[in-house]
Amino acid sequence: MAVISKQRLLRSSAAARPWWGWIFVIIAPLIAYRLGQQSGWWWLALILIAAIHLRRFGFSDGAKIGGKVAAFWSLLPGLVVGLSATLIIASVPRQATQVAVAVLYGAWLVWRELEPPKAPTKLVQLLLVQAVMFEAIFLMAAIWPIPSPVILIMVWAGSYFTVYAALIQRGDKSAGVIAATWGVIAAEVSWILLMWLITYTMHGGYVLVPQPALILTALAYIFGSILSSSRQGNLSRGRLGEYMVIGLVLVMIVVLGTSWRGNV
Repeated sequence: MAVISKQRLLRSSAAARPWWGWIFVIIAPLIAYRLGQQSGWWWLALILIAAIHLRRFGFSDGAKIGGKVAAFWSLLPGLVVGLSATLIIASVPRQATQVAVAVLYGAWLVWRELEPPKAPTKLVQLLLVQAVMFEAIFLMAAIWPIPSPVILIMVWAGSYFTVYAALIQRGDKSAGVIAATWGVIAAEVSWILLMWLITYTMHGGYVLVPQPALILTALAYIFGSILSSSRQGNLSRGRLGEYMVIGLVLVMIVVLGTSWRGNV
């Protein structure tokens, strides 16, 4: 019965979407791929992707400022993922990797279109958004000549606003404090890791994973899980042990995956 209800909810949600919304689901990955891979045109891709994701903002309730603000927070995850996917495509050298990122971006857009209202996947979505965002930011830091203070500002702003958007939609009264705390933690960790920025290269250069992106995503999972478990009242010793193991793995990644030779 639960499965049937969920299927009906998915169909009704998809039916409520305007048909032309699916056109943008197809166009957005194509723009990110075609313009992102062209040297010097990535900025145009960012503008077009932002316009696509913010198109619904103009149709939100204009009679109340709160309606506009709520619409912006609901559109922010898609905007961040779209911009991040475009920057990743512009940063990675392998065409196969660029195609894979565009396909995954398209799959994420389809998932967003089919997602029923108030689905219990908001925290999962937040973790995915932050993972893609950190990947894009630190790939840019590793490949492009961007000053470290600019990277730290991007990390703090991205961490704060994505967390705040997710929590404010859940009605969390402490959204601002939690988002600001995570933003500071992410920026401080990034400041340390930027001193010896390492990018893991796998499968012949087809997969590039910056060390800070991996560590910050894992930390986001740990802190988010602890917060969610404590709010639900099921934070047990077993769960804390799981988080400690993940933290130990992070320490091992930093120690074993970092070259400690030379000056830091």
